[in-house]
Amino acid sequence: MPQAIRKYIKHTITGFVIAAALVAMLFWLDTGQLQKIVALAGSAWAAAALIWLCVGALFAAVQIMLATRGGHDDDDSGPRGGGRHHPDHGNMIPVRVEARVRDRR
Repeated sequence: MPQAIRKYIKHTITGFVIAAALVAMLFWLDTGQLQKIVALAGSAWAAAALIWLCVGALFAAVQIMLATRGGHDDDDSGPRGGGRHHPDHGNMIPVRVEARVRDRR
């Protein structure tokens, strides 16, 4: 399996594990009476699974973004600051060009 896919799967699983811990904590602490609301739903397991799936998708996306953004090596050896670094074009000679002005009547 390629390294990029392995990294993607690893960070997706990490995001869903963190989401499972958060959803369990939300139910345990009964934040916003979430436990009662889900218990009163017709299928409590489906409601809890939907909450876990949505939070898990969010956390997995954030986890993957942080892993890919922080994983590159910055190469700061080149020019910085957007300066005017022109390549050397040899001996450049200025050339006169005649500019014609048309009459605007």
